[in-house]
Amino acid sequence: MKKLIILVAFLAIFSSCSKDEAEAIVTTDFYGKWTLVAMTGSFQNSETTGAAMEWQEFYLFNTNGTFTKSRERNGVKTTLSGTYTTTTQSDGIYFELTYPNDSEIIGSCYGNQKEVLYLTANNSLSSTWSYCDGPGLEYKK
Repeated sequence: MKKLIILVAFLAIFSSCSKDEAEAIVTTDFYGKWTLVAMTGSFQNSETTGAAMEWQEFYLFNTNGTFTKSRERNGVKTTLSGTYTTTTQSDGIYFELTYPNDSEIIGSCYGNQKEVLYLTANNSLSSTWSYCDGPGLEYKK
């Protein structure tokens, strides 16, 4: 009987996790390097991966609210840094990236030195650029 009480107490302690704790785990998991793994066009079955993609790129998210984006295309490497904020919406976590100046590597529908990315259910990071006929970009840690 004593073993049963200890087992129940153990399970109660380690299975109880408040909603805030669960969200903190999810929202801090995005820090680090996210590498472009797939690119899709507006046509069905137009996905490219690996070296077949038009460019290679990654984001590096820092814990202090800053990020770096680096893209290599046709042997030319372009790197930009900026700041980001996260928001939790009903359909997931969104990242708004703000750049200090304009650049061709900013994938945005608005042309305002901002990008929006979101975490997907399969633990990838996706760009909203595809919402306005840009390529669909998927990143993995």
